[in-house]
Amino acid sequence: MEGITKKWEPINFIFYLSLVKWPILVVAIIEIVSRLLISRLLEDWSLGRTDLIMWLIRLVAFIYIGRQIGKAYGEVPPIGALAGASGGLILGIIISLFRFYSGFRVWKIFNLVSETTLMIFIGALTAFLIVYLWELWPKKLK
Repeated sequence: MEGITKKWEPINFIFYLSLVKWPILVVAIIEIVSRLLISRLLEDWSLGRTDLIMWLIRLVAFIYIGRQIGKAYGEVPPIGALAGASGGLILGIIISLFRFYSGFRVWKIFNLVSETTLMIFIGALTAFLIVYLWELWPKKLK
C-alpha cells in the first residue's frame, strides 16, 4: 500500500450547477412570488403555514433533482448528495437574501448562515436518498 498514490481530482461544480440550475431557479421564483402575494393578500395567514408550504415545494425540487440524477447516471448517491447540497446552497442563499427585502434585522444575518446550512443538509440528504432508494424500488417489486 505504500507505493499506491491517488491522484487528486477537483470537484467540477459547473457539472453540479448544470444539474440543479433550472429546478432551483423555478423553486426560488415560486417561493419569492408566493411570499410576496401571501404577505400582500392574506394578512391573516400565519407564517408557519407559509413556511410549511415552501418546505414542501423545496422537497419536491430536491426529489426531482435526485430522480433526474438517478435516471441519467444510475445509482450514484454521492452525485445526488453533491447536487442536492449545491442546490441547497444556492436556494438557501437566495431565500435568505430575500428576507432582507422587508428590512434589516440582526436575526436575518444569522438566518443567512443557518437557513443556508439547513437547506444544504436537507438537499443533500433528500437527493442522496432518492438516488439510492430509486434504484432499489424496482428490485423490490420484481
